[in-house]
Order: sequence, then C-alpha cells, then structure tokens
Amino acid sequence: MKIPPTTAGVHIRAPLEKVWKVFVNENGWDGWFTDGMKMELKEGGKIFFRWFRKTFGEEVTDEGIIHRLEPPNLIEFSWNTYEDGFRSRVKMEFFPSSYNGTWIQIEDHTIVLSEEDMKIKLECAVGWGEMLTLAKIWIEYGISTLENP
Repeated sequence: MKIPPTTAGVHIRAPLEKVWKVFVNENGWDGWFTDGMKMELKEGGKIFFRWFRKTFGEEVTDEGIIHRLEPPNLIEFSWNTYEDGFRSRVKMEFFPSSYNGTWIQIEDHTIVLSEEDMKIKLECAVGWGEMLTLAKIWIEYGISTLENP
C-alpha cells in the first residue's frame, strides 16, 4: 500500500525573509519548539534536533541532513534516524502571500513498513501541526509556550 505524504501548512503575518530566518538559522527552532537545535546551513549540512522542555524533562534527540537549500523559499532535509539512514524526508516551502504575510507548506514523506512505522508517521503529523502553530504564535506575537525560552 502506498502511503501519501503528510502535509501541513500555515499562514504567518510576517514578511517572507523574516519567516525564513526564524525557521532556517543556526539555532533552529529553539525559540518556540526545540532545545539546542543546530542547523549547518548548506546542502549536505547536518541538523541536530533536541527536545527537553516539551518532553517533560526527558531529553529526546535526533539528527538529519539538508538536501536542498534555496533561500528564502525552500529547505529539504531528511531526519528521524532509522537503521542505516533516515525515516523521513521533509520539504518546507515558503511563499509570500497577498495577505501581507507568508505561507509555509510542509510535505513529509515517511517510510511506513509496519504498524509501528505508521504510529511514528501519525505522531510526526501531529508534531508538524503543533510546530507550525507554535511558530505562528512566536512570530506574530512574540509568545513562546515553553517554560524559560
């Protein structure tokens, strides 16, 4: 059975360049979603994900690699370590809108070979929606829901 990609999107009331810099920078998404994320901003560059505050004090880490980087419109990367590679390939696209803002569209292709893989895919789908919602609040209002951001 072919599993379609997970898609998520949001409109943020901020200029494209500002939104891009919030999502694609050396410290990643630490303002609103991660704790100690790092991005090596080049094709072939590494991404390191770390969560602590959102996981109730349990340190959760993962890594990835950037495949395409086309500022300020596209970043494509793999992440979610799996056997000898990565479980997920993600494309994030950024588009200026006629509503004085920026559209972000995420497409996540996840390997699904088992029921456990499907569980991970569904958890990631929820996570993408949460991440975009929290980013919108962070960018538009300067509010972080994390303790001690």
